[in-house]
Amino acid sequence: MLAANRVSQLMRAGLILGLAYFVLAYISIKLFGLGGGIAVIWFANAVGTAGLSRHPPNRWPLLLVALLTAIVLANGAGGVSWGSTLLFAPGNMAEMLLGAYLLRTRQQEAVYFYNLRGMFLLIWLGVMVPVAFGTLVSATVFGLQGTLPLISVAMHWVEGGIIGGTSMLPAAYWLYLHGWHGLRWQLAKTNLPALLLFALAIASLVPLTLPFPFIYMSLPLFYIAYRCGVAGVVLANLLVSVNICVQIGLGFLVAPPTIYNWGYTLFYLPILATLIPPLMLAVLMDMNRSASAALLQSERRYRSLYQHTPAMLYSCDANGHIVTVNEVWLRTMGYEYEEVIGQLASSFLSTERDRLIQQEMLPKLMLDGECRNIRQQLQSKQGRKIDVMMTAALEKDGNDMPIRLLFVQLDISDQVRAEHLAYHDTLTQLPNRLLLTDRIEHACQQGGRNDHPFAVVFLDLDYFKEVNDELGHEVGDLLLIEVARRLERSVRSSDTISRLGGDEFVMLLNGLGPGQEAEQTAEKILQAIAQPYSLAGHQVNISVSMGLAYFPQDGRDGATLMRQADEAMYRAKRAGKNCFAKSDVE
Repeated sequence: MLAANRVSQLMRAGLILGLAYFVLAYISIKLFGLGGGIAVIWFANAVGTAGLSRHPPNRWPLLLVALLTAIVLANGAGGVSWGSTLLFAPGNMAEMLLGAYLLRTRQQEAVYFYNLRGMFLLIWLGVMVPVAFGTLVSATVFGLQGTLPLISVAMHWVEGGIIGGTSMLPAAYWLYLHGWHGLRWQLAKTNLPALLLFALAIASLVPLTLPFPFIYMSLPLFYIAYRCGVAGVVLANLLVSVNICVQIGLGFLVAPPTIYNWGYTLFYLPILATLIPPLMLAVLMDMNRSASAALLQSERRYRSLYQHTPAMLYSCDANGHIVTVNEVWLRTMGYEYEEVIGQLASSFLSTERDRLIQQEMLPKLMLDGECRNIRQQLQSKQGRKIDVMMTAALEKDGNDMPIRLLFVQLDISDQVRAEHLAYHDTLTQLPNRLLLTDRIEHACQQGGRNDHPFAVVFLDLDYFKEVNDELGHEVGDLLLIEVARRLERSVRSSDTISRLGGDEFVMLLNGLGPGQEAEQTAEKILQAIAQPYSLAGHQVNISVSMGLAYFPQDGRDGATLMRQADEAMYRAKRAGKNCFAKSDVE
């Protein structure tokens, strides 16, 4: 069934190709028969070449039979004798076979209609070389028969074949590529039909009214090339060349007198000069349109990518002023475009520390050309803190001068919050046991290498259970929060205060060893915690019991130091509370 369909399709293609060849061959023969032409301007071989080249070689036999039949029928219908028909056939068949073979072998490497080289290749491979080969075959056949002069046959074959092929092949090949649907679409999307009629009218009128008519004929072709590109010019060239042939046949265009037989050949050169330059201009215009369209599409894709990339993007000039910014940045930060452009990028950082990092980073960025994965914190228009991971690159011009700075910021606020929750107490926001353990172990490692002492202080609130039982857990939570704030105010920012749970707190006090300074710090904490609390309309008084352990005297690892500090705290409890005790390790 499938094979039958293929045969049916191939027979249909052969019928259409043969019919097209017959019509064009018949027109050329009749125009020549009017008596005004020097040579037959032969359009038909270009259609055969284009048709064959669009099919694989294993399908050519049936198509060649259709073409040979069309040659015989067209010559017979045109009044050519059977003997002459058989003499013309080998050259025509050889020309189409060679042209189809050359076009098919090169069609993968040459996009014929999209660059000048491709168009030159189309005409060279599909017209010039095949016509030369067909001329050689025909001259040989006629020379062997001795019926016509060899030079005359060769010159007229070249004249008619090149003019007809150059006129017809681009149009036929374009039509084979795009089909009738493509032709209708091309005619519908522009004012091409009106322009074709205008070009045809000029080609019809100027030979009757003006000298040097080919110059005027080319003008509308150039305009069509400019407006409609290759698709318009190949159609216009075909119509104009057929019109020229009609006028030559009717005697409106005649060759100037010359004493040289070969001089008549020059009569056809202006036709080529009329057709080829607009065709090349059309190729250039299509190339320019394609490049412009590609550039515009690329710019649109870039803008779309820039605006819709799920990251905060902005660019700055060499002084750090924002030049462009994408929608994600604006939406995240809560600003309008006009509020941001021209502002210093550093003004949107949340703290002086972040601004200092930005100022230190810019010289490095200008020197190295990039920087990666720098943590920053931005402040939105509403005052919200936004943690970002920033990467930046420097763009330079051809003279290695800075043009702009490109920044990518990834919002890692959720990640930072998740990390914070994993390592901090949800009530007091103090470091939890996990983070405290890590910092104590790190302090042990540093202390072992550098012989730096530190203290671990275990704290337990006195009478906290009574507050919870009498005033409720809400007041108890408020009390724990206030205790945390007082502890933070009592020590340095480099120290660590942790809540283990309930009313138990642990502190890591760096650089603090046994002695007067440690005891003064402990007394300061006792006094801070013992101050009255005003919580939700209630007056609350509590105290704290503390146990101290020192590195390295009381232990050289975190677990030992925590245990010693815990035991010391219980001794303080037994000693009457509201006091501190030191580890009793000998």
